[in-house]
Amino acid sequence: MKKLTTLSLLLLTFSLMFLSSCLEDSDSRQWRKANEAFMEGLKDSTNIFALEHRDSIIVAEKGGKYEAGPVSGILYQEIKAGHGEIPVIGQTVSVKYTGWLYDNTQFDTGKMTFKLGESTIDGFREVVERMPVGARWKAYIPYYLGYGSTDYQYSQPNIPAYSVLIFDIELLKIEE
Repeated sequence: MKKLTTLSLLLLTFSLMFLSSCLEDSDSRQWRKANEAFMEGLKDSTNIFALEHRDSIIVAEKGGKYEAGPVSGILYQEIKAGHGEIPVIGQTVSVKYTGWLYDNTQFDTGKMTFKLGESTIDGFREVVERMPVGARWKAYIPYYLGYGSTDYQYSQPNIPAYSVLIFDIELLKIEE
């Protein structure tokens, strides 16, 4: 009888763990779909553009035509034109920024100095690498160039997995 009770408790525990992971997966899937729909909706805007990438891939168009397309998936809007140099990987830059989730939840703001190629998320770096000094852009970074498929719990509020990251970035200067 004791074996049956232990087995029942074990089965109940695994069942609860399975059900709770299914609920989390459902929430995660809904968040991911909402973020993907948000990014897709931005593509129809007349003042938001695809960030050009140094490398490109071949993408199919309707009607069987093919053309080179950007690899990254980052979209941006120019808020203020810059007229200075464009930094290169290895240079140290200073930026001012604010970051939001697609639902307008602000998760960070500040100034930072960093070396391009180190210390930031891929999408943020890709944007800064293309900005001239003095420029201010609003960048829409897809989840796979942000924190990916895992929750980022080191900010307040936490950033859920599959989050589009929206940054208002101003490139202040390239350090000497």
